[in-house]
Amino acid sequence: MPKLSLIIATFNDAIGLARCLDSIEQQTVRADCEVLVFDNASSDGTVELLQGWSDRLTYWESERDRGIYHAWNKAIARASGDYVAFVGADDYYASPTALQQLLELTVGQPDLVSGRNAYYSPEGKFLRTWGYAWDWQRMRESMILSHPGLLMRRSLFDRIGLFDERFRICGDYDWLLRLPPDLKAVHTNQVILCLSMGGLSNTRISRVFAETFQAQRRQPDLGRWRSGVYWLINWLKFGRRKLIGLA
Repeated sequence: MPKLSLIIATFNDAIGLARCLDSIEQQTVRADCEVLVFDNASSDGTVELLQGWSDRLTYWESERDRGIYHAWNKAIARASGDYVAFVGADDYYASPTALQQLLELTVGQPDLVSGRNAYYSPEGKFLRTWGYAWDWQRMRESMILSHPGLLMRRSLFDRIGLFDERFRICGDYDWLLRLPPDLKAVHTNQVILCLSMGGLSNTRISRVFAETFQAQRRQPDLGRWRSGVYWLINWLKFGRRKLIGLA
């Protein structure tokens, strides 16, 4: 199996990070896997937690950063895996075989391996599972991949560059929009991660849509007009989900 780099960026979430690391340690996968944690100088006991995990982590640091995409870019520079996956500090793997299921799909050496993730309210109520297969055209309309846990070939970052640190929330979508249409991708409908809907991208929805529009309009085939149409459609879809309790 290929080597995997798991990357976690965190800030003042020691409880969530402990659960995340526990779920990684419980994985049954028999593969070369490194875990890199980048903490934004937390003051809630995160450093003490990481010190206790030091012998099980490939690398960790606790230093001020300029945001999550700066942390991720630093991690990419250190990652030595054939594939990388970004996991939120408050995310955790849905089952001990989750990573095994993803890595088994790398046999054909795809560029991306995606799955579905389970989303929960901050109170722990299950909301939905979400995440679709890669589709270059549909990605230009809106984010259809559930990015946490997605396996991405490390060499893609050498081809198209790192994350744009000017984004606060949608830098992953901006990066994915830069991928070529002939990308080789595979997908599983298995649930890979469990995620809380309390993160920044879920609590600042206006900024999410603003940054989505910004990322889209930078693409030559989209421009301002088409991006504006997609902006309106995405707001309408969000309003519908809100009405039925899925957002």
